[in-house]
Amino acid sequence: MEYHINHVHIRASDPKASALWYEKYFNAEIVSEREVMPGTITIGMKMGGPVRLNISSQPEGASKEKGSAELTHLGLEHFGFDVEDLDAELIRLKEAGARIVLPRTDVVGGTRLAYIEGPDDVLIELVQRT
Repeated sequence: MEYHINHVHIRASDPKASALWYEKYFNAEIVSEREVMPGTITIGMKMGGPVRLNISSQPEGASKEKGSAELTHLGLEHFGFDVEDLDAELIRLKEAGARIVLPRTDVVGGTRLAYIEGPDDVLIELVQRT
């Protein structure tokens, strides 16, 4: 059997605000909003490819411990978006208030990448293939 990633799932203190951020800065489209687990809301988003982004509120009594938007911890570290012009994206996102975690880095073979911090302490890689 061949496996494909179905979705990336984020827990957010304010899933609607987070969803609006991805809508504004990455042209995501909200395609659903429903209660999946009792007392929580999950917003499903189309991201321009086959992998969806789901953003959910926390269930009652859940830990308030946050993740880290750094390149140093174990577990799920980041997810990435393809971009056409990395330099322009970094300017646009920095002007919008996004923290640049790792500035543009040129990788052997021509790929360029950078990391930003998104809502909910999520680390996002931007990748420009040349």
